[in-house]
Amino acid sequence: MGAVDIVVLCAVCAAMAGVIAYLIYRKVKHKGGCCDCQSCSNCPHCTKNK
Repeated sequence: MGAVDIVVLCAVCAAMAGVIAYLIYRKVKHKGGCCDCQSCSNCPHCTKNK
């Protein structure tokens, strides 16, 4: 395995870790709560999340 192979492998692993971290962040950030529409009882997005 050459130096170029190692660099490519590290870049791919770092990109994959970044994507996973972003997906986890999105899931945690949007978990529960309202969409700030000021009318949660009538909002289809809020009632769908509950």
